[in-house]
Amino acid sequence: GTARPWILSSGAMLVLGGGGCRSGSARAGCFALAAVASIGSAFNPLHTSHCLRWRSVGLADSDAVGLRAEGTYGTPSTDDPILCRLLQSGLERGGNTDGSPEAQIGEVSRHLWIGTLRRVADGGLDMGSACVPIASGRGATAALVAALPSADSQVEVVDMDPTCDVWWREVSADVIPPIPELTLPLGSANVVLGLGSRGDAVKLGLCRTFGDDRPGGDGGRRIVGTFVLEGPDFGICFFTRDDGTRGQLNGGMFHILQARASAPSCAHSETLASELRSGLGSRIRAYLTAEDRAMLERVSGSAFADLEQAVLLLGSCELKQILSPARFVPSPHNALGLHALRALLAERMGDARVLARGLDADPDFEVWRRDGVLIKDYDTLGDEGLLRLLRLASGEIEESIPLPPYRWTPRNVTVAAERDPQNDMHIDTFAAIVKVWMFDASVTRDEGPLEYVVGSHRETEARLRWMHAYSLSPFKEALVEPSFRLQGSDDAAVAAADFVQECLKKRRPVLPLPGVARTLVIADTSGLHRRAQGVVGRTRRSWRLAGDNDGGFRRLDPYRWPPGGLPAEPGRGEEGHTEL
Repeated sequence: GTARPWILSSGAMLVLGGGGCRSGSARAGCFALAAVASIGSAFNPLHTSHCLRWRSVGLADSDAVGLRAEGTYGTPSTDDPILCRLLQSGLERGGNTDGSPEAQIGEVSRHLWIGTLRRVADGGLDMGSACVPIASGRGATAALVAALPSADSQVEVVDMDPTCDVWWREVSADVIPPIPELTLPLGSANVVLGLGSRGDAVKLGLCRTFGDDRPGGDGGRRIVGTFVLEGPDFGICFFTRDDGTRGQLNGGMFHILQARASAPSCAHSETLASELRSGLGSRIRAYLTAEDRAMLERVSGSAFADLEQAVLLLGSCELKQILSPARFVPSPHNALGLHALRALLAERMGDARVLARGLDADPDFEVWRRDGVLIKDYDTLGDEGLLRLLRLASGEIEESIPLPPYRWTPRNVTVAAERDPQNDMHIDTFAAIVKVWMFDASVTRDEGPLEYVVGSHRETEARLRWMHAYSLSPFKEALVEPSFRLQGSDDAAVAAADFVQECLKKRRPVLPLPGVARTLVIADTSGLHRRAQGVVGRTRRSWRLAGDNDGGFRRLDPYRWPPGGLPAEPGRGEEGHTEL
């Protein structure tokens, strides 16, 4: 999927303006490249829970509260609010979620106990206005007299920990699932269900509407809301309009708040490094053939032995990234072919898992492996047929596979006049992942259908040459967007001109089957695909599998061993053994 980062400098008070890089924005260079240098790196939300912290603001301190933001977007307007919360007698109301009746959202979620406070022209805070909870809407201040700053209460504003970068990221329509990997969780909530039963706690983050006054939207003002990261309300941005009415956006067309550490926080462990070196070396020996190694040498122009030696001398922090699902690792060893090695090794191990489980006997195996996309009549296939295909596509029997009966959530996408980043032909990541759609019979080329390049999911020499050139230092395009665009890198377009041109020729719209009411599409989106542009105003009617399933099934470690662990090798005996 695609989203664009909007970064605020470390140590700055978090202001909810700056626009985010909207599609079609006339502001060239609307984010600073230096600030996104680690976006493609592996990320653990637990490591960024400290990134937003609360700072007390007394009534006499408004002039002392400054704004410092970096980038080319300029100073936010005075209408852009600041995140705040109110302390009553030194205690937060309701913990990290709003305890008021109006704060319940969706099936099992609640709004975060966070509000917004207006700024004044000099960049300070308007301490005469309320810290209005995001559950209430700005027009509801008459009912929030108790929330006004007083001698018995204190407004706090949020600022960033100096070890973090925090930004708003634009999410295009129908991009979620999955949840983008750098999303910042800010709390969790339980809602009482039924007769006193309680649902599981669900993680929550912040979202912000675009402020573009589309039908059923935000009335032309960017509104901060609560973004649900898991559970039955997964992927929905809930917000309250100025008049108190509720709105929600499902799966995209809003900004989300993200964070990362400004500097590496990983501490090297030689014990772990030794285990990771052993595990990576074993995988290379077991799954890369002599022809694979020769192909990587032709792609990179370097001896495979030099790449292997360099990588196996790395520390634990670098090796953890290499052996992770991180879309891109900005390593100098990419010049030796590291990114291509990660992609080819992941594919070979995925093939091995399918064979080890006997899934190559599936009647759809040959088409799936060759094309990377399956198109079926869902009413004929049914839930059990979908389960079979999910197992085939994942190489797993149970792990990460959602079970029937399946629920579907509507994801209708209206073609806009602005160019959508999803219109660019791209891969989601370097290793096989799967997304599932269901389209009704009304979808034509005019509605902006899914387009796919059949067979582009396989690691051919031409594709590896394209990815290798894309991955080279200074990593400019790869760091800004780790989901590589077919024509996103001039260097890659030159190095693999044959691959680029072949993909442009082979791309085809994925249209509903003739005479079929519900067409099921399963696609490996590590292959090249895009949302076709269509005719402005036309709506593509589609559905996605409901729930936190990463679009089809949960993404797993692409380097996980097949059943039985490490396969037998010469000198090791007939029984394999499991290694890290």
